[in-house]
Amino acid sequence: MFTSVALMCLLVAASVALPGGYQQPSYNVPTPYTFNYGVTAGNNNFGQHESGDGRNVRGKYYVHLPDGRVQTVGYWADGSGFHSTVNYQGTASHPGSGYGYH
Repeated sequence: MFTSVALMCLLVAASVALPGGYQQPSYNVPTPYTFNYGVTAGNNNFGQHESGDGRNVRGKYYVHLPDGRVQTVGYWADGSGFHSTVNYQGTASHPGSGYGYH
């Protein structure tokens, strides 16, 4: 077992050391894109839309919270990092005394 592992390591090292044995991976340049989705299933309502130009990304997602509010997160990412803003619409309300502990 040890002999076969050692032999395999030597073969990999030799193939990388040979000229042309290792090829630098090619990376594709990012392409502009846009996507959207939304889900509405009973009380589960959420969605997102996002677009990118190859360098910067902008988007927003939302979710209907159990307390009745809608949380919206807007975001953008650029050369300086990831940035976001969070907003809430509506007023939070909680179920009456019929639920949980009294």
